[in-house]
Amino acid sequence: MGTAMVMATDTAMRNSPYFLKCAYGLTIVCLATTTALAQNSDPMVQGRAFTITPRISLTETWSDNLAVSRSQNNKESGLLTQLSPGIHIDAKTARLKTYFDYALVGNFYSASSVNSRTQNSLNTFGTFEAISNWLFLDFSGRIAQQAISAFGPQSPSNGSYNTNTTETSNYRFSPYIRGHLAGVVDYSLRYTWSTTQSNASAVSNVEISDWAGQLRGGTPFQSLKWSVDASQQTADYSSGRTTEAERLYATATYTIVSQFRVSLSGGRESNNYASLNKESHPTHGYGFDWNPTERTQISAFKERRFFGNGHRYSLSHRFPLSSIRYSDSKDVSVLPNQFTSVGLGTVFDLFQQFCRQQLSNSYTDPNQLEQAANTCAATLVGQAGISPDTLVTSSFLSSRATIQRRQQLALALHGTRNTLTVLFNRNENRSVLAAGASNDDFNLNSINNIRQRGVSINLSHRLSGLSNLNLTASRQESTGTGNATLKSTTTIYQANLTTKLGAKTTGGISVRHTEFESTTNPYTENALVGTVSVVF
Repeated sequence: MGTAMVMATDTAMRNSPYFLKCAYGLTIVCLATTTALAQNSDPMVQGRAFTITPRISLTETWSDNLAVSRSQNNKESGLLTQLSPGIHIDAKTARLKTYFDYALVGNFYSASSVNSRTQNSLNTFGTFEAISNWLFLDFSGRIAQQAISAFGPQSPSNGSYNTNTTETSNYRFSPYIRGHLAGVVDYSLRYTWSTTQSNASAVSNVEISDWAGQLRGGTPFQSLKWSVDASQQTADYSSGRTTEAERLYATATYTIVSQFRVSLSGGRESNNYASLNKESHPTHGYGFDWNPTERTQISAFKERRFFGNGHRYSLSHRFPLSSIRYSDSKDVSVLPNQFTSVGLGTVFDLFQQFCRQQLSNSYTDPNQLEQAANTCAATLVGQAGISPDTLVTSSFLSSRATIQRRQQLALALHGTRNTLTVLFNRNENRSVLAAGASNDDFNLNSINNIRQRGVSINLSHRLSGLSNLNLTASRQESTGTGNATLKSTTTIYQANLTTKLGAKTTGGISVRHTEFESTTNPYTENALVGTVSVVF
Protein backbone atom coordinates (compact mmCIF):
# COMPACT_ATOMS: atom_id res chain seq x y z
CA MET A 1 0.00 0.00 0.00
CA GLY A 2 2.96 2.32 0.58
CA THR A 3 3.79 1.98 -3.15
CA ALA A 4 0.26 3.14 -4.02
CA MET A 5 0.84 6.30 -2.03
CA VAL A 6 4.10 6.98 -3.88
CA MET A 7 2.57 6.44 -7.34
CA ALA A 8 -0.34 8.76 -6.55
CA THR A 9 1.86 11.84 -6.58
CA ASP A 10 2.12 14.22 -9.50
CA THR A 11 5.44 13.24 -11.09
CA ALA A 12 5.52 16.49 -13.03
CA MET A 13 6.41 18.25 -9.75
CA ARG A 14 4.51 21.42 -10.62
CA ASN A 15 5.26 24.66 -8.78
CA SER A 16 3.08 26.11 -6.02
CA PRO A 17 0.18 28.34 -7.16
CA TYR A 18 1.70 31.41 -8.80
CA PHE A 19 -0.81 33.90 -7.45
CA LEU A 20 -0.12 32.94 -3.84
CA LYS A 21 3.61 33.51 -4.21
CA CYS A 22 3.01 36.82 -5.98
CA ALA A 23 0.51 37.98 -3.35
CA TYR A 24 2.83 37.06 -0.56
CA GLY A 25 5.82 38.77 -2.15
CA LEU A 26 3.79 41.91 -2.85
CA THR A 27 2.66 42.00 0.78
CA ILE A 28 6.26 41.90 2.01
CA VAL A 29 7.28 44.62 -0.46
CA CYS A 30 4.33 46.84 0.45
CA LEU A 31 5.01 46.52 4.17
CA ALA A 32 8.68 47.23 3.66
CA THR A 33 8.01 50.22 1.39
CA THR A 34 5.41 51.69 3.74
CA THR A 35 7.75 51.34 6.69
CA ALA A 36 10.74 52.79 4.82
CA LEU A 37 8.75 55.82 3.65
CA ALA A 38 7.35 56.42 7.13
CA GLN A 39 10.77 56.28 8.69
CA ASN A 40 12.39 58.45 6.03
CA SER A 41 9.86 61.15 6.86
CA ASP A 42 10.64 60.92 10.57
CA PRO A 43 14.20 62.02 11.39
CA MET A 44 13.71 61.04 15.01
CA VAL A 45 13.60 57.33 14.20
CA GLN A 46 16.85 55.67 15.23
CA GLY A 47 18.43 52.35 14.38
CA ARG A 48 16.90 51.91 10.92
CA ALA A 49 18.28 48.81 9.19
CA PHE A 50 17.14 47.46 5.82
CA THR A 51 19.34 45.18 3.70
CA ILE A 52 18.69 43.44 0.37
CA THR A 53 21.23 40.83 -0.73
CA PRO A 54 20.91 39.11 -4.14
CA ARG A 55 22.91 35.93 -4.70
CA ILE A 56 23.47 33.10 -7.13
CA SER A 57 24.89 29.63 -6.56
CA LEU A 58 26.03 26.78 -8.76
CA THR A 59 26.04 23.23 -7.39
CA GLU A 60 27.39 20.16 -9.16
CA THR A 61 26.52 16.74 -7.71
CA TRP A 62 27.69 13.32 -8.80
CA SER A 63 25.40 10.60 -7.44
CA ASP A 64 25.31 6.87 -7.98
CA ASN A 65 21.50 7.00 -7.58
CA LEU A 66 19.88 10.05 -9.17
CA ALA A 67 16.30 8.72 -8.89
CA VAL A 68 15.96 7.20 -5.42
CA SER A 69 12.28 6.23 -5.87
CA ARG A 70 13.21 3.57 -8.41
CA SER A 71 14.00 0.01 -7.41
CA GLN A 72 17.54 -0.76 -6.29
CA ASN A 73 18.09 -2.84 -9.45
CA ASN A 74 17.40 0.23 -11.62
CA LYS A 75 19.93 2.58 -10.03
CA GLU A 76 21.31 5.15 -12.44
CA SER A 77 24.36 7.28 -11.72
CA GLY A 78 25.01 10.69 -13.20
CA LEU A 79 25.45 14.39 -12.66
CA LEU A 80 22.98 16.90 -11.24
CA THR A 81 23.58 20.57 -12.01
CA GLN A 82 21.70 23.11 -9.89
CA LEU A 83 21.61 26.81 -10.72
CA SER A 84 19.96 28.85 -7.99
CA PRO A 85 19.45 32.63 -8.05
CA GLY A 86 18.05 33.99 -4.80
CA ILE A 87 17.46 37.05 -2.66
CA HIS A 88 17.70 37.74 1.04
CA ILE A 89 15.95 40.66 2.76
CA ASP A 90 16.50 41.66 6.37
CA ALA A 91 14.42 44.47 7.88
CA LYS A 92 14.79 45.75 11.42
CA THR A 93 12.95 49.04 11.66
CA ALA A 94 10.78 50.68 14.29
CA ARG A 95 7.64 49.06 12.87
CA LEU A 96 8.78 46.13 10.74
CA LYS A 97 10.90 43.17 11.75
CA THR A 98 11.18 40.62 8.95
CA TYR A 99 13.36 37.90 7.47
CA PHE A 100 12.83 36.95 3.82
CA ASP A 101 14.85 34.39 1.87
CA TYR A 102 13.79 33.06 -1.53
CA ALA A 103 15.58 31.00 -4.19
CA LEU A 104 14.52 29.53 -7.53
CA VAL A 105 16.39 26.28 -8.11
CA GLY A 106 16.87 24.81 -11.57
CA ASN A 107 17.73 21.08 -11.57
CA PHE A 108 19.37 19.65 -14.70
CA TYR A 109 20.12 15.90 -14.84
CA SER A 110 22.62 14.16 -17.10
CA ALA A 111 20.47 11.02 -17.16
CA SER A 112 18.04 11.13 -20.08
CA SER A 113 15.44 9.21 -18.08
CA VAL A 114 15.15 12.00 -15.49
CA ASN A 115 13.42 15.22 -16.53
CA SER A 116 14.85 18.60 -15.58
CA ARG A 117 12.66 20.71 -13.29
CA THR A 118 12.55 23.85 -11.17
CA GLN A 119 11.88 24.16 -7.44
CA ASN A 120 11.03 27.05 -5.15
CA SER A 121 12.57 27.61 -1.74
CA LEU A 122 11.08 30.21 0.61
CA ASN A 123 11.54 30.95 4.29
CA THR A 124 10.08 34.19 5.61
CA PHE A 125 8.58 35.51 8.83
CA GLY A 126 8.04 38.85 10.48
CA THR A 127 5.91 41.28 12.47
CA PHE A 128 4.50 44.63 11.34
CA GLU A 129 3.35 47.12 13.98
CA ALA A 130 0.51 48.91 12.19
CA ILE A 131 -0.67 51.04 15.15
CA SER A 132 1.86 51.75 17.86
CA ASN A 133 1.61 49.26 20.72
CA TRP A 134 -1.91 48.13 19.71
CA LEU A 135 -2.39 46.62 16.22
CA PHE A 136 0.15 44.12 14.86
CA LEU A 137 0.45 41.72 11.93
CA ASP A 138 2.46 38.50 12.13
CA PHE A 139 3.18 36.74 8.86
CA SER A 140 5.18 33.76 7.69
CA GLY A 141 5.66 31.71 4.57
CA ARG A 142 7.51 28.61 3.60
CA ILE A 143 8.00 26.61 0.40
CA ALA A 144 9.95 23.38 0.68
CA GLN A 145 10.21 19.86 -0.72
CA GLN A 146 8.37 17.44 1.55
CA ALA A 147 7.95 13.68 1.76
CA ILE A 148 4.41 12.54 0.97
CA SER A 149 4.53 9.21 2.78
CA ALA A 150 6.51 8.30 5.87
CA PHE A 151 7.09 4.85 4.35
CA GLY A 152 8.04 5.73 0.77
CA PRO A 153 11.64 6.54 -0.22
CA GLN A 154 13.04 9.52 1.70
CA SER A 155 15.19 11.98 -0.26
CA PRO A 156 18.81 12.55 0.79
CA SER A 157 18.65 16.05 -0.73
CA ASN A 158 16.18 18.38 -2.43
CA GLY A 159 17.80 17.66 -5.80
CA SER A 160 17.17 13.91 -5.66
CA TYR A 161 14.48 12.84 -8.13
CA ASN A 162 11.82 11.18 -5.99
CA THR A 163 8.13 10.59 -6.71
CA ASN A 164 7.54 10.45 -2.95
CA THR A 165 8.49 14.13 -2.68
CA THR A 166 6.36 17.14 -3.54
CA GLU A 167 6.70 20.90 -3.30
CA THR A 168 4.62 22.17 -0.40
CA SER A 169 3.84 25.74 0.60
CA ASN A 170 2.43 27.29 3.74
CA TYR A 171 1.41 30.93 4.17
CA ARG A 172 0.12 32.50 7.37
CA PHE A 173 -1.29 35.97 8.13
CA SER A 174 -2.20 36.81 11.71
CA PRO A 175 -3.38 40.32 12.69
CA TYR A 176 -3.94 40.91 16.39
CA ILE A 177 -4.61 43.67 18.90
CA ARG A 178 -3.55 43.93 22.51
CA GLY A 179 -4.03 46.53 25.21
CA HIS A 180 -5.43 47.39 28.63
CA LEU A 181 -8.95 48.03 29.91
CA ALA A 182 -9.21 50.63 32.68
CA GLY A 183 -5.63 49.81 33.64
CA VAL A 184 -6.88 46.64 35.31
CA VAL A 185 -7.46 44.00 32.63
CA ASP A 186 -5.16 43.09 29.74
CA TYR A 187 -6.83 41.95 26.53
CA SER A 188 -5.74 40.42 23.24
CA LEU A 189 -7.64 39.31 20.15
CA ARG A 190 -5.97 37.47 17.27
CA TYR A 191 -7.22 36.20 13.91
CA THR A 192 -5.04 33.71 12.03
CA TRP A 193 -5.54 32.59 8.44
CA SER A 194 -3.25 30.00 6.90
CA THR A 195 -3.21 27.93 3.77
CA THR A 196 -1.12 24.84 3.08
CA GLN A 197 -0.90 23.44 -0.44
CA SER A 198 1.11 20.74 -2.13
CA ASN A 199 1.57 19.58 -5.71
CA ALA A 200 0.66 15.98 -4.87
CA SER A 201 -2.86 15.08 -5.96
CA ALA A 202 -2.97 12.33 -3.35
CA VAL A 203 -2.68 14.78 -0.44
CA SER A 204 -5.29 17.28 0.68
CA ASN A 205 -4.70 21.02 0.82
CA VAL A 206 -5.94 22.72 3.96
CA GLU A 207 -7.12 26.22 4.80
CA ILE A 208 -7.39 27.18 8.46
CA SER A 209 -9.25 30.10 10.03
CA ASP A 210 -8.72 30.69 13.73
CA TRP A 211 -9.95 33.26 16.27
CA ALA A 212 -8.35 33.48 19.72
CA GLY A 213 -9.08 35.98 22.48
CA GLN A 214 -7.85 36.41 26.03
CA LEU A 215 -8.63 38.52 29.09
CA ARG A 216 -6.30 38.47 32.08
CA GLY A 217 -5.87 40.39 35.27
CA GLY A 218 -5.17 40.36 38.97
CA THR A 219 -7.20 40.09 42.18
CA PRO A 220 -7.13 41.78 45.59
CA PHE A 221 -4.73 38.97 46.49
CA GLN A 222 -1.43 40.04 44.95
CA SER A 223 -0.25 36.48 44.34
CA LEU A 224 -3.42 35.36 42.54
CA LYS A 225 -3.88 36.03 38.81
CA TRP A 226 -6.62 34.96 36.41
CA SER A 227 -7.22 34.63 32.67
CA VAL A 228 -10.08 33.65 30.37
CA ASP A 229 -9.34 32.23 26.90
CA ALA A 230 -11.71 31.55 24.01
CA SER A 231 -10.93 30.15 20.57
CA GLN A 232 -12.75 29.06 17.42
CA GLN A 233 -11.11 27.18 14.56
CA THR A 234 -12.26 25.92 11.16
CA ALA A 235 -10.07 23.62 9.06
CA ASP A 236 -11.21 23.10 5.47
CA TYR A 237 -9.57 20.17 3.64
CA SER A 238 -9.77 20.06 -0.16
CA SER A 239 -10.25 16.28 -0.27
CA GLY A 240 -11.80 15.69 3.13
CA ARG A 241 -14.48 17.05 5.38
CA THR A 242 -14.33 20.36 7.23
CA THR A 243 -13.61 20.22 10.95
CA GLU A 244 -14.65 22.80 13.51
CA ALA A 245 -13.59 23.30 17.10
CA GLU A 246 -14.43 25.78 19.86
CA ARG A 247 -12.98 26.09 23.32
CA LEU A 248 -13.58 28.28 26.38
CA TYR A 249 -11.63 27.95 29.61
CA ALA A 250 -10.48 29.94 32.63
CA THR A 251 -7.14 29.68 34.42
CA ALA A 252 -6.13 30.73 37.93
CA THR A 253 -2.43 31.12 38.75
CA TYR A 254 -1.06 31.47 42.27
CA THR A 255 2.53 32.50 42.97
CA ILE A 256 3.76 30.67 46.07
CA VAL A 257 7.26 32.16 45.91
CA SER A 258 8.81 34.30 43.17
CA GLN A 259 10.36 31.22 41.52
CA PHE A 260 7.37 28.88 41.80
CA ARG A 261 3.73 29.19 40.77
CA VAL A 262 0.85 26.76 40.30
CA SER A 263 -2.09 26.86 37.89
CA LEU A 264 -5.59 25.38 37.68
CA SER A 265 -7.88 25.52 34.65
CA GLY A 266 -11.40 24.50 33.77
CA GLY A 267 -13.71 24.95 30.83
CA ARG A 268 -15.46 23.30 27.92
CA GLU A 269 -14.65 22.36 24.32
CA SER A 270 -16.68 21.12 21.37
CA ASN A 271 -15.54 19.75 18.00
CA ASN A 272 -16.39 17.27 15.26
CA TYR A 273 -12.99 15.56 15.00
CA ALA A 274 -14.13 12.16 16.23
CA SER A 275 -17.78 12.35 15.14
CA LEU A 276 -19.78 13.72 12.23
CA ASN A 277 -21.64 16.04 14.58
CA LYS A 278 -20.10 18.27 17.20
CA GLU A 279 -19.60 16.78 20.63
CA SER A 280 -19.07 18.84 23.78
CA HIS A 281 -16.73 17.85 26.60
CA PRO A 282 -15.58 19.46 29.86
CA THR A 283 -11.88 20.21 30.30
CA HIS A 284 -9.80 20.69 33.43
CA GLY A 285 -6.11 20.77 34.17
CA TYR A 286 -3.33 21.69 36.57
CA GLY A 287 0.36 22.48 36.41
CA PHE A 288 3.29 24.51 37.68
CA ASP A 289 6.17 26.72 36.54
CA TRP A 290 9.45 26.62 38.45
CA ASN A 291 12.55 28.70 37.82
CA PRO A 292 14.98 27.63 40.56
CA THR A 293 17.79 29.66 38.93
CA GLU A 294 18.16 32.15 36.09
CA ARG A 295 19.59 29.32 33.98
CA THR A 296 16.94 26.69 34.76
CA GLN A 297 13.29 26.53 33.73
CA ILE A 298 10.85 23.70 34.49
CA SER A 299 7.23 23.72 33.38
CA ALA A 300 4.47 21.10 33.50
CA PHE A 301 0.76 21.18 32.70
CA LYS A 302 -1.64 18.26 32.42
CA GLU A 303 -5.29 18.48 31.41
CA ARG A 304 -8.26 16.30 30.62
CA ARG A 305 -9.37 16.67 26.99
CA PHE A 306 -11.89 14.99 24.70
CA PHE A 307 -9.23 12.47 23.57
CA GLY A 308 -8.01 11.67 27.08
CA ASN A 309 -5.09 13.30 28.86
CA GLY A 310 -3.13 16.04 27.13
CA HIS A 311 0.02 17.67 28.48
CA ARG A 312 2.86 20.15 28.03
CA TYR A 313 6.16 19.44 29.79
CA SER A 314 9.46 21.27 29.35
CA LEU A 315 12.83 21.50 31.05
CA SER A 316 15.81 23.63 30.05
CA HIS A 317 19.13 24.45 31.65
CA ARG A 318 22.11 26.46 30.46
CA PHE A 319 25.61 25.57 31.61
CA PRO A 320 28.52 27.98 30.97
CA LEU A 321 29.53 26.15 27.76
CA SER A 322 26.54 23.91 27.08
CA SER A 323 22.77 23.70 27.27
CA ILE A 324 20.04 21.08 27.44
CA ARG A 325 16.33 21.25 26.65
CA TYR A 326 13.57 18.65 26.85
CA SER A 327 9.98 19.13 25.70
CA ASP A 328 6.99 16.79 25.62
CA SER A 329 3.51 17.74 24.41
CA LYS A 330 0.28 15.98 23.47
CA ASP A 331 -2.50 17.85 21.67
CA VAL A 332 -4.64 17.99 18.53
CA SER A 333 -2.93 18.89 15.24
CA VAL A 334 -4.82 19.92 12.11
CA LEU A 335 -1.87 21.03 9.95
CA PRO A 336 0.12 18.66 7.74
CA ASN A 337 2.93 17.27 9.82
CA GLN A 338 5.89 19.10 8.33
CA PHE A 339 4.38 22.39 9.54
CA THR A 340 4.02 21.17 13.11
CA SER A 341 7.71 20.27 13.34
CA VAL A 342 7.40 16.52 13.22
CA GLY A 343 10.93 15.22 12.94
CA LEU A 344 13.91 17.53 12.84
CA GLY A 345 13.31 18.55 9.25
CA THR A 346 16.13 20.59 7.75
CA VAL A 347 19.45 22.05 8.86
CA PHE A 348 17.59 25.31 9.48
CA ASP A 349 15.22 23.51 11.87
CA LEU A 350 18.16 21.95 13.69
CA PHE A 351 19.87 25.31 14.26
CA GLN A 352 16.54 26.88 15.24
CA GLN A 353 16.16 24.38 18.07
CA PHE A 354 19.67 25.23 19.23
CA CYS A 355 18.95 28.98 19.13
CA ARG A 356 15.66 28.55 20.97
CA GLN A 357 17.53 26.98 23.87
CA GLN A 358 20.01 29.82 24.03
CA LEU A 359 17.40 32.58 23.84
CA SER A 360 14.58 31.10 25.93
CA ASN A 361 15.47 33.15 29.01
CA SER A 362 15.74 36.40 27.05
CA TYR A 363 12.18 36.47 25.65
CA THR A 364 8.94 36.02 27.57
CA ASP A 365 6.72 36.48 24.50
CA PRO A 366 6.52 33.23 22.45
CA ASN A 367 6.23 35.12 19.14
CA GLN A 368 9.30 37.24 19.89
CA LEU A 369 11.22 34.10 20.89
CA GLU A 370 10.21 32.39 17.64
CA GLN A 371 11.36 35.35 15.55
CA ALA A 372 14.66 35.71 17.44
CA ALA A 373 15.36 31.97 17.13
CA ASN A 374 14.67 32.06 13.38
CA THR A 375 17.00 35.02 12.88
CA CYS A 376 19.71 33.33 14.95
CA ALA A 377 19.32 30.10 12.94
CA ALA A 378 19.65 31.95 9.65
CA THR A 379 22.90 33.52 10.85
CA LEU A 380 24.36 30.18 11.95
CA VAL A 381 23.37 28.46 8.70
CA GLY A 382 25.08 31.22 6.75
CA GLN A 383 28.24 30.93 8.83
CA ALA A 384 28.31 27.15 8.33
CA GLY A 385 27.92 27.52 4.57
CA ILE A 386 25.15 24.89 4.40
CA SER A 387 21.91 25.19 2.46
CA PRO A 388 19.14 25.84 5.02
CA ASP A 389 16.92 23.29 3.23
CA THR A 390 19.43 20.44 3.61
CA LEU A 391 17.45 17.56 5.08
CA VAL A 392 18.33 16.21 8.52
CA THR A 393 15.29 14.00 9.04
CA SER A 394 11.96 14.03 7.23
CA SER A 395 8.29 14.06 8.12
CA PHE A 396 5.19 13.26 6.05
CA LEU A 397 2.02 14.88 4.75
CA SER A 398 -1.32 14.13 6.38
CA SER A 399 -4.84 15.19 5.41
CA ARG A 400 -6.69 15.02 8.69
CA ALA A 401 -6.76 15.99 12.34
CA THR A 402 -4.53 13.82 14.50
CA ILE A 403 -3.70 13.42 18.16
CA GLN A 404 -0.03 14.27 18.16
CA ARG A 405 2.56 13.60 20.84
CA ARG A 406 5.95 15.24 20.32
CA GLN A 407 9.06 14.63 22.42
CA GLN A 408 12.40 16.34 21.81
CA LEU A 409 15.70 16.38 23.67
CA ALA A 410 18.36 18.85 22.51
CA LEU A 411 21.94 19.05 23.77
CA ALA A 412 24.49 21.68 22.71
CA LEU A 413 28.17 21.99 23.61
CA HIS A 414 30.11 25.13 22.70
CA GLY A 415 33.84 25.66 22.44
CA THR A 416 36.16 28.25 21.00
CA ARG A 417 36.29 26.51 17.62
CA ASN A 418 33.76 23.68 17.98
CA THR A 419 30.01 23.37 18.39
CA LEU A 420 28.33 20.01 18.95
CA THR A 421 24.55 19.71 18.69
CA VAL A 422 22.65 16.50 19.42
CA LEU A 423 18.88 16.23 18.97
CA PHE A 424 16.61 13.30 19.75
CA ASN A 425 12.97 13.24 18.71
CA ARG A 426 10.02 10.92 19.12
CA ASN A 427 6.65 11.70 17.55
CA GLU A 428 3.39 9.81 17.50
CA ASN A 429 0.36 10.65 15.36
CA ARG A 430 -2.98 8.93 15.93
CA SER A 431 -5.90 9.48 13.58
CA VAL A 432 -9.16 10.61 15.17
CA LEU A 433 -11.07 11.39 11.98
CA ALA A 434 -14.61 10.01 12.08
CA ALA A 435 -15.27 9.80 8.33
CA GLY A 436 -14.40 11.25 4.96
CA ALA A 437 -10.81 10.04 5.06
CA SER A 438 -8.59 11.13 2.20
CA ASN A 439 -5.67 9.48 0.47
CA ASP A 440 -2.94 9.92 3.05
CA ASP A 441 -0.74 7.40 4.87
CA PHE A 442 -3.48 6.49 7.33
CA ASN A 443 -6.08 5.62 4.70
CA LEU A 444 -3.97 4.08 1.92
CA ASN A 445 -1.96 1.90 4.28
CA SER A 446 -4.87 0.92 6.60
CA ILE A 447 -3.10 2.20 9.70
CA ASN A 448 -4.27 4.45 12.52
CA ASN A 449 -1.01 5.20 14.29
CA ILE A 450 2.35 6.47 12.97
CA ARG A 451 5.41 6.67 15.21
CA GLN A 452 8.63 8.40 14.23
CA ARG A 453 11.81 8.53 16.25
CA GLY A 454 15.18 9.88 15.27
CA VAL A 455 18.51 11.33 16.26
CA SER A 456 20.71 13.94 14.60
CA ILE A 457 24.29 14.82 15.51
CA ASN A 458 26.05 17.86 14.07
CA LEU A 459 29.67 18.86 14.74
CA SER A 460 30.85 22.22 13.44
CA HIS A 461 34.59 22.99 13.57
CA ARG A 462 36.10 26.34 12.61
CA LEU A 463 39.32 25.51 10.80
CA SER A 464 40.28 29.15 10.34
CA GLY A 465 38.72 32.55 9.94
CA LEU A 466 37.79 31.54 6.39
CA SER A 467 36.98 27.81 6.57
CA ASN A 468 34.54 25.57 8.44
CA LEU A 469 34.10 21.80 8.63
CA ASN A 470 30.69 20.28 9.41
CA LEU A 471 29.94 16.64 10.13
CA THR A 472 26.32 15.46 10.31
CA ALA A 473 24.84 12.05 11.06
CA SER A 474 21.11 11.39 11.30
CA ARG A 475 18.81 8.41 11.58
CA GLN A 476 15.03 8.25 11.59
CA GLU A 477 12.68 5.30 11.94
CA SER A 478 8.98 5.38 11.00
CA THR A 479 6.53 2.69 12.11
CA GLY A 480 2.84 2.39 11.23
CA THR A 481 0.39 0.12 13.06
CA GLY A 482 -3.26 -0.77 12.57
CA ASN A 483 -4.72 -3.31 10.15
CA ALA A 484 -1.21 -3.47 8.67
CA THR A 485 2.30 -2.89 10.00
CA LEU A 486 4.84 -0.79 8.09
CA LYS A 487 8.39 0.27 8.87
CA SER A 488 11.09 2.33 7.19
CA THR A 489 14.48 3.66 8.34
CA THR A 490 16.58 6.45 6.85
CA THR A 491 20.26 6.97 7.75
CA ILE A 492 22.35 9.85 6.37
CA TYR A 493 26.04 10.65 6.90
CA GLN A 494 27.43 13.88 5.51
CA ALA A 495 30.71 15.85 5.70
CA ASN A 496 30.88 19.42 4.44
CA LEU A 497 33.86 21.76 4.02
CA THR A 498 33.25 25.43 3.21
CA THR A 499 35.67 28.29 2.69
CA LYS A 500 35.66 31.92 1.64
CA LEU A 501 37.09 32.24 -1.88
CA GLY A 502 36.75 36.02 -1.92
CA ALA A 503 34.98 38.92 -0.27
CA LYS A 504 31.64 37.83 -1.77
CA THR A 505 32.34 34.28 -2.93
CA THR A 506 32.05 31.04 -0.96
CA GLY A 507 32.96 27.53 -2.09
CA GLY A 508 32.21 24.17 -0.58
CA ILE A 509 32.61 20.46 -1.11
CA SER A 510 30.74 17.65 0.63
CA VAL A 511 30.36 13.89 0.57
CA ARG A 512 27.16 12.02 1.47
CA HIS A 513 26.08 8.44 2.11
CA THR A 514 22.42 7.49 2.49
CA GLU A 515 20.72 4.21 3.37
CA PHE A 516 16.95 3.73 3.18
CA GLU A 517 15.60 0.47 4.60
CA SER A 518 12.08 -0.61 3.67
CA THR A 519 10.18 -3.76 2.73
CA THR A 520 8.87 -2.13 -0.48
CA ASN A 521 11.65 -0.03 -2.03
CA PRO A 522 15.00 0.15 -0.19
CA TYR A 523 17.95 2.01 -1.68
CA THR A 524 21.48 3.31 -1.04
CA GLU A 525 23.07 6.47 -2.41
CA ASN A 526 26.56 7.97 -2.44
CA ALA A 527 27.21 11.50 -3.62
CA LEU A 528 29.98 14.05 -4.07
CA VAL A 529 28.84 17.68 -4.09
CA GLY A 530 30.63 20.90 -5.02
CA THR A 531 29.13 24.39 -4.59
CA VAL A 532 30.13 27.95 -5.47
CA SER A 533 27.95 30.87 -4.38
CA VAL A 534 28.29 34.61 -4.94
CA VAL A 535 26.47 37.44 -3.15
CA PHE A 536 26.07 40.89 -4.70
